[in-house]
This record gives sequence, structure tokens and C-alpha cells, in this order.
Amino acid sequence: MEALAASARAGGPRAWLGLIGIGLLFLALRWNNYHAPLIRDEGEYAYAAQLLRHGLAPYQHSFLQKPPMVVYTYLVSNLVAPDAFWFPRVLAAVFIATTTALVGLIARREFGGGVAVTAMALFTPMVLLPEIEQFTANTEMFLLLPLIGAFAVYSYNRENGGDYRSWALAGVLGGAAFWYKYTCLPLLGLLYLFWSWDAWRSHRTARSLWTRWLAAGLGAIGTSVAAIGFFLVQDGGQHLWECTISFNRFYADSINFGFHLFEVRLVWFWTHWWILFLLLPALVIAWSPRLWFWVGLFLLAWVTTNASGYGQYYVLIMPFWAILIAVAIKAVTSWAAAKASWPERLLRGCFALIVLALVCWPDLHSMTLSPQRFAEEKYTGSNPFLESQLVARRVSELTSPSDAVLVAGSEPQVLCYAGRFSPTRFVITAPLMIPTPLAAGYQQEAMQALRDRPPAVVVLARANSSWLMEETSPRQFPEFLYFLLNDQYQQVGGYVREGPVGRWEEPLPPTAMTNATLLVFRRKPG
Repeated sequence: MEALAASARAGGPRAWLGLIGIGLLFLALRWNNYHAPLIRDEGEYAYAAQLLRHGLAPYQHSFLQKPPMVVYTYLVSNLVAPDAFWFPRVLAAVFIATTTALVGLIARREFGGGVAVTAMALFTPMVLLPEIEQFTANTEMFLLLPLIGAFAVYSYNRENGGDYRSWALAGVLGGAAFWYKYTCLPLLGLLYLFWSWDAWRSHRTARSLWTRWLAAGLGAIGTSVAAIGFFLVQDGGQHLWECTISFNRFYADSINFGFHLFEVRLVWFWTHWWILFLLLPALVIAWSPRLWFWVGLFLLAWVTTNASGYGQYYVLIMPFWAILIAVAIKAVTSWAAAKASWPERLLRGCFALIVLALVCWPDLHSMTLSPQRFAEEKYTGSNPFLESQLVARRVSELTSPSDAVLVAGSEPQVLCYAGRFSPTRFVITAPLMIPTPLAAGYQQEAMQALRDRPPAVVVLARANSSWLMEETSPRQFPEFLYFLLNDQYQQVGGYVREGPVGRWEEPLPPTAMTNATLLVFRRKPG
């Protein structure tokens, strides 16, 4: 932060004004969404943290597709503010604010003055994606800090190949990023490839490379032991491997990924941020050997998305894109100022503001909504996020903390709100319903878990998005569940959606069943 302050002092009043403006923009983008109801991804992480807080291992007791760093982050949030379900979003905002500062430091270090504030200003709205899609505390929001931290260490220590301490620190940060999400590995690989080349050019000895590689390796190993040590002790990491590697190999080939979805996302970005695409060719004006590295990272970040249909996968692109656009803006305005004899700094500031305004314009509507209206508009559709907290309150009234509660669907946020535990580890339906060689076995496991520990209450989600059922999905578990509900359970009530909001109905009249999103069943006496 001292380096950032020094940069601001060097830039004069305009730089300080720019930093204040970035802070105000940061607040404007988050003021009405930090305490919106949890989405299912956040509920999944919060439930895993709830298990861990009670000494139970995620992966064994909840099927989680992400590595464990996000669980630890949610656990810290839960310990700091146990009664604030939205606090992980505050923590994510702190992570992103720190990452924003690192983006500015990297931009200044790599490309000199005139790019740091611009890169930070662009990164601030870009990380939330068009229409403020990524306002949630998803994995990528936390991943960016250690990832960009590793690149900052490299940027400030690449001369003469850096020393072993900088390599060790980059290894620690890279290890933390990896255990947030494995997809960052190609970006880290490119970092170490370029850094190794810098070290070789400076020292020309194999020993210098081995020393640095060893330092980075030890740093990464230290982080890894801290990240997965608990799970290695529990079961040798078997369930961690199964959930995050074995299943995800098949998940990556599912209908949630593919060129048709990538094309949709690309068109979406072009529609909102055409100016950022048009500015990329201007990098030719300021081309230098160092740009190869950052252009390579930008292109590689697109590859790490695996052509996903989910917006959060594209967050990793944003820091590299913001830096390149800041360089392009500097190049264009320097050329124009030289041609027209205009004040370069004034021209650059005005042009940067125009670009920033064009980037933010699609988000303007979302930025001005009240918190309630923001949540209603974002959750319009079949996802039962708005009603989950109300339904969870009724579940808490119907059960004791020792009672098992089954949420049939992919709505683990209900379990978090209610403070209850599932009788099966499948608190999401992706492993059960996505057609893979593992699905049938998982369904049998889930059915056996319900036989062994019948839940006191069942919450049935009726949204298609909650079940992910496809034509070729196995049907044993849904059929078993409906038989179980008809045979051993009685309906208590349900949440009836009317437009973006609705009401709890108890008992639920048959005429309201069509619009019911969450149904609650209680086990029959005896």
C-alpha cells in the first residue's frame, strides 16, 4: 500500500482524485447487493464451512466441487460474523479492493506512469462483469488476490531472476490460488516459465534455476499442507480427490460447457464492452517485448474458462484485460497528443473517463436500484433464493438441531439459514443428475443415506435449475424420493411465488401448487 501511496504522490492531485473516484465507484457497485439473499453456490460453501466448524469434513459430508480454500474463507467469515450470512461478500470486497491495488502496482511497475489509476478504475467494474452479475462471494472473488499477488511478486522481483525469498513467496501465493480453484494453474505455469527465463538469462547456471524452483516448490508445498492436511488425515484425501478431480473430469464435458456457450458469452461481452475490444489493437502502437507476457496471460485466461456458460469463470480474465486496456489508452493518447500538440495527461484522463463511462453504462440501472429491487430483479425466474430464508425459518420451527433435514434440490442455503444438517452429502444435485458414469452409484448412495437416517423434514425444490435433470439422467433417486414423500411424509406448506415475490402458505391449497417453488414436508408420526 505504501508503494501505491508513493505512486499517487508522484502523480499529483489528479492521481489522488482518481483513487478517491475509484473508491466511490467501488461502493456504488456494491452498496445495494452485499446483503442480497444467498445463491446456491454461496449456500454450498457456507454449508461446508458449517460442517467444518462442527468438526465434520466437507467432501465426506457434503459433495463440494471446489478445492478447500473457499471453505476456509467462509469459515473465517462465519467465525467473525456468525449471524451475518452476507459477511462473505464483505470479505470478498476486501479481497477485490486489495487486488485492485495490486493491479495498479503491477501496471505502474510494468508500463510506467499513466497506467496505474486507469487500470484500477477499469478493473473495479470489470470484475463484477456486465450487469453486476458477479456480486456474490464466489470462489473467483477470493482467488484473484493470491493469484495477482503472485504476479505482483514476480513483477517487482524479476530483475536478475529474483532471489529465493521472492520465489518462495510467489510459491505460497500460487499454492493458495491453486487450492481455491485448479483452473488458475496454466496462468501460474506461464508466470514461472517467464520468470525461469529471466533467471536463466541473468545467471546462466542450472544451480540458480534449481535453487529458485526449490524455493517456489517449498512455498507451494507449505500452503498445500495447510490447505489439505485436514482432509489427508481424515481419509487420505480420497473424497477430496473424488469430488474435485474425478467428478469434475466428467462435469467439464457436460452441457454447462461448450463452444456454443462461449460464443454466447463472447457476444454478451461485445454487446456491453465493445470499446474494450476495439482498443486492444492499439497495443501495436506501444508494443514492447514485455507485452508478449501480458497478452499471453490475457489469452490464456480465456482458455481457463473451458468455454463455460457460467459468468464467474471469466473473472480471471479481468485483471489482465484491464492492464492491457490501460496501456492501450496511454498509447492512443500519447500518439494523439504528439500529433495535435495537446496536453497528454489531460487528454489521457479525459479519454480514460470516457472508456470507463462506456464500461459502466450497462450497469447503471443495477447500480441505482434499491437493495430489495436489486434482489428481485437478479433472482427473477425459477431460482428460489428470495424465499429460502423464510422457508428455513419454518424448518427451524419444525425441527431441533439434532434432526436431519433433506433439501431435495440444489439449495443448500436453506440448511445454512436453518442451521441444520443433511442426512446425505448430496446437498446439490449436479453429481446425482448430470449424466456421468458416477451418477447411478451416487443415486444409490443417496437413497441408502435416507434409509439409514430418515430426515425429520424434507424441503422439495421444484425449479428445473435446482435439479439439472436431463433426458439421459438416471431417475432412480427422484422416483425413490417421491415414493418416500407419499408414503412417510405429510405436506406442511409451501412458498407460492407471485411475480418476483410471494408468500408462505400453510396449509398449501391445491390451486396454489402450480406457483409453489419450495414445499416443506414433515415425517408422519410413528
